[in-house]
Amino acid sequence: MKRILTLLSVSTIAGCATGPLDNTGTFLPPLHYQTLESAKICCESHKAIRYVHLQRGTEIKTTVSPDAPVFEFGGRRSFFAAFELQSGENRILMVTTTPVNMLLNRYGHVMVPSVQFLGDDFKPVATVDPRYETDSRFPRGSWAEAQVRVPNSARYAVLFDGRNSGGLAWRDRDQATGSLFVRSGPTGQISVLLLGG
Repeated sequence: MKRILTLLSVSTIAGCATGPLDNTGTFLPPLHYQTLESAKICCESHKAIRYVHLQRGTEIKTTVSPDAPVFEFGGRRSFFAAFELQSGENRILMVTTTPVNMLLNRYGHVMVPSVQFLGDDFKPVATVDPRYETDSRFPRGSWAEAQVRVPNSARYAVLFDGRNSGGLAWRDRDQATGSLFVRSGPTGQISVLLLGG
C-alpha cells in the first residue's frame, strides 16, 4: 500500500526532544521509573487529558519522555501520549515504536505501548496490547509496527507503557543468537497513523 504521509512534530506531548532518551552507557528505564513514581498525576480523569487531533492519513511522531504527562491506568502509573481520532468505521491505527539510546546495544530500550480506546464520554471502550512486528532497513534503522483495529465507538486513543512485554527482538546477523533483544521501558519514540474509515 502506498502511503503519502505528512509528518508533524508534536511539541505539546513530546516533552524534551531526544535528550532524556540518549545517555551512552546507561540503561535508562530504572531512572525513568523512579521519575514516574515521584511525578504528579496530570489529570483527575480521562476527560482532563489533552488530546492531539489525529487526521486520517497523517502520521504523528512524538517522544514519550520523563517530562511527558503521567496518568494512572487501571491503578498503574504511566507516561503517555493521547490522540483524538477522526471519526469513521473500519479504522486501523498503525502504531510504530523505535529503539532509543542504542549507541551501545546492551543499554538501549524500546517502549512497547498498549492502546486504550475511549468513547465520546471519555470512558474506556477497549484496551489492546498489540502484537508488534519488528523490522530494520538502512538508512531508516530499526522499528516495530502494529496494526490495531479501532472500535467503531472510539473517539480517543491513549498510548501508554505496556508492561506485558519484556521487550522486542530484531534479526541481527552480528549477534551470536542471530537476533538482538531490546528491553522495554516506560519511555520512547513512537508514531501513530490513522487509516481507513
